[in-house]
Amino acid sequence: MERAVAIRKLGKLLGKHLGYRVDSGAPDAEERAAARQQLPELQAAEKHAAAAMEARREAVLAADREYQAMVAEHKAARDRRHKVSVVTGRYRITVGTTSDLFFHVRAQGDSWEDVIAQLTKRAEVA
Repeated sequence: MERAVAIRKLGKLLGKHLGYRVDSGAPDAEERAAARQQLPELQAAEKHAAAAMEARREAVLAADREYQAMVAEHKAARDRRHKVSVVTGRYRITVGTTSDLFFHVRAQGDSWEDVIAQLTKRAEVA
């Protein structure tokens, strides 16, 4: 089938938001089937190599006391930063709009006046 005919038919089926892409270098059905047959063996080999590498990494790092001290220091610093970061993102009042699935935040503040001022300012700019 010619591209123009196919696009016309697809346009009738999918409407004005139709989109398409053509990949001239894509494999044909036989090449995909051959690749699909090789995949389980390759996945098993990759999994085995990753497990061996991870086991060796764990053994080497567990024996390194300096590294273990750095890990502990990093975890403590990350936990302290996370606790403070959570505080900076919390507001007493959050106002937004809802769709079927999501709540879209439009303004946040510590009082209703803050929230209304933010929304008014955005309305003036828009």
